[in-house]
Amino acid sequence: MVDKTGTLTQGQPQVADVVALAGDRASLLQLAASVEAGSEHPLAQAVLRLAEQEQLAALPVSGFRVEVGRGVEASVAGWGVVRAGAPQWVSTTLPESVATLQAAGKTVIAVSLNGQLLGLLALADAIRPTSAQAVRELSAMGVKVIMLTGDNAVTASRVAAEAGISEFRAQVRPQDKAREVQHLREQGYRVAMVGDGVNDAPALAAADVSFAMGAPDVAVEAADVTLMQTDVLHVADAIRLSRATLGKIRQNLFFAFVYNVLGIPLAALGLLSPVLAGAAMAMSSVSVVSNSLLLRRWK
Repeated sequence: MVDKTGTLTQGQPQVADVVALAGDRASLLQLAASVEAGSEHPLAQAVLRLAEQEQLAALPVSGFRVEVGRGVEASVAGWGVVRAGAPQWVSTTLPESVATLQAAGKTVIAVSLNGQLLGLLALADAIRPTSAQAVRELSAMGVKVIMLTGDNAVTASRVAAEAGISEFRAQVRPQDKAREVQHLREQGYRVAMVGDGVNDAPALAAADVSFAMGAPDVAVEAADVTLMQTDVLHVADAIRLSRATLGKIRQNLFFAFVYNVLGIPLAALGLLSPVLAGAAMAMSSVSVVSNSLLLRRWK
């Protein structure tokens, strides 16, 4: 199972569209940036970067609240209660432009003021150039790849198609990712989880084996393998190396036992001198070490 944002994608979303439905564009962006200032989510940081570029300073807020996996809410001084996040969470009445933007593979943030929908922010996060190749290589190795994301199903479908992934789970909140991993394990699968953020830590801990990609300390602590580069292609490399290592372990067990299996009966029958027995034990160790050193040729 692989996380979408920051794992399959670049993890550096940019605001592609600002759609003001009520009021002007500047007010929409400034209010959104004001409430998002308290969030560390990559989408929130993208909104803040655009507001900074357009020299729109964040306004003072109070009562800041995070609804995990849905959005943020706060009272903005001089304005009222502003909510920014998943469109269905922000408003029950949404324009058709939401579906249009999502169909283009963009993540949509809706913004409301005192319950009235102000506008939409559409963010695009480009897929990593190597993600599709990584999925192909993993599939060729017999590894099934499933994408996990908190994004909507339409956007998730678009990203999954670009990456060559046929199965995905959309609108999965951070606290539910570990449940998805556990569900697959209960079905008899051996599950590896690949993620890069704090929200992935519970899922990383729940998996049989987990990969953290250039991740924060909490994700690194929860993961079994830390990849130094944020590239899913290295997951395939890690699995190949682990298989090669297991192959060497099996070969070394053969070398360790074959001398004993042959030597003990001969010694019991008095057909093996102590000198030859000692040489055989030495050759057993030399065989194991030499065979292990062949892993240096692995690329």
